Amino acid sequence: ELISDNMLKSLTIAGTPDQCISQLQKFHDTGIDLPTIQFNPIGDVIDSFKLFTNTFSEER
Repeated sequence: ELISDNMLKSLTIAGTPDQCISQLQKFHDTGIDLPTIQFNPIGDVIDSFKLFTNTFSEER
């Protein structure tokens, strides 16, 4: 295995909307203020994109 679970956890954001916001905040707290975010839909693309945009919108 070339990529350990710890590497994935330290470099990715995944989970519920609240978990993702918390993980993104941890990156921000270390000084990362312009992260690269890749959208990977699960199931219905439209529903996944709505969840993605609602989760990371400034209006949340």
